[in-house]
Amino acid sequence: NGHKVIIETGAGNASNYFDHDFSESGATIVKTKAEVYKSEIILKISPPASDEIALMTPNQLLLSFLFMPQQNRESIVELMDRKINAVAYEFLKDESGCYPVIRSMSEIEGYAAITIASEYLSKAHGGKGVLLGGITGVSPAEVVIIGAGTAGEFATRAALGLGCMVKVFDNSYKNLKELERNVGQRLFTSILHPQVLTKALKSADAVVASLRYFDSDHGFYITRDQVNQMKPGSVIVDLSVGNNGGCFETYSIASQQATQDHPYINERGIIQYSVPNVASRVARTASIALSNI
Repeated sequence: NGHKVIIETGAGNASNYFDHDFSESGATIVKTKAEVYKSEIILKISPPASDEIALMTPNQLLLSFLFMPQQNRESIVELMDRKINAVAYEFLKDESGCYPVIRSMSEIEGYAAITIASEYLSKAHGGKGVLLGGITGVSPAEVVIIGAGTAGEFATRAALGLGCMVKVFDNSYKNLKELERNVGQRLFTSILHPQVLTKALKSADAVVASLRYFDSDHGFYITRDQVNQMKPGSVIVDLSVGNNGGCFETYSIASQQATQDHPYINERGIIQYSVPNVASRVARTASIALSNI
C-alpha cells in the first residue's frame, strides 16, 4: 500500500522470523526503539512499558494487547496524557459479536495446555511417568477441565483425541451444553459443586483451568485444601493466570516461582504451571493466527 515499514532488529526472532525475512520484503531494520517510535502507526504484541510510552508522541496509533485488568493506573494515564490512540487486540470484535483474537489465542492455549500436562507427567520432566491418554490394557489418564469456554473446549478436544477420560466443570449450564454440542459427544459435565469437584480432583492426573469469572468473596475457585488432596505428581495448568489472577488459592506462590521452563512444585509433589501467555510457547503459530485476523 506504499507505506514505509520499520522493524526493530530482532523483533521476530522468538517466532523464527528474522531480520532478513523482513528486509527482503522491503522493510527497514533499525537498531533502537527510539527510531521505531517515530512512526505514525506502531504495532507490537505486549502492552507498552513505561520507557516505551515515554518515546511516544501525540496522536500516534498504537495496536497491541493492552491487558487492561493488569495495567497500573499510571500507564493508562500516561497514554491518555500523550493522546495516544490505542487499539487493543483483545477488544477487537467481529460482525457476529465474537472476539476473534481472544478466541484464536484461547484455541492455541487450550491445545497447548494438554501438551504441557503431557510433558510434566513424563519422567523426562520429573513427572510420575504417566502417558497422558490410554493404551490397550491400561486405564486412561483422567483430565479435569474447569471452564467450558473456548480454551476449555479445545483442551477437551485435545484430551479426548489422546484417549483421556475427561471431566468438564463450569459455572454455566449453557457453556457446558455448548461445549458438548461443539465436541460432538456426551461427556462427564458438572456445574461447580464443591463436593463433586473435590472428588474429581482427587483422582485427576491433570487439571486445566480456564475460568474467567470469580466468587467476589475470595477471587479463586480451587482452595489450597482441594489442591493438597490431589495425587502426588499430578499436574495443574492454570490458563486464567493472565486474565484475572488464576483459579487456585495457591496461585500467588506458584506464579512467583514458576517460569515457562520450571513450574512450581508444592510440598506434596503436585506440579502447578501458573505462567501467563501460554501461547508464546508456540510463538510462530500464534504470530500466524494473529496475522490472519
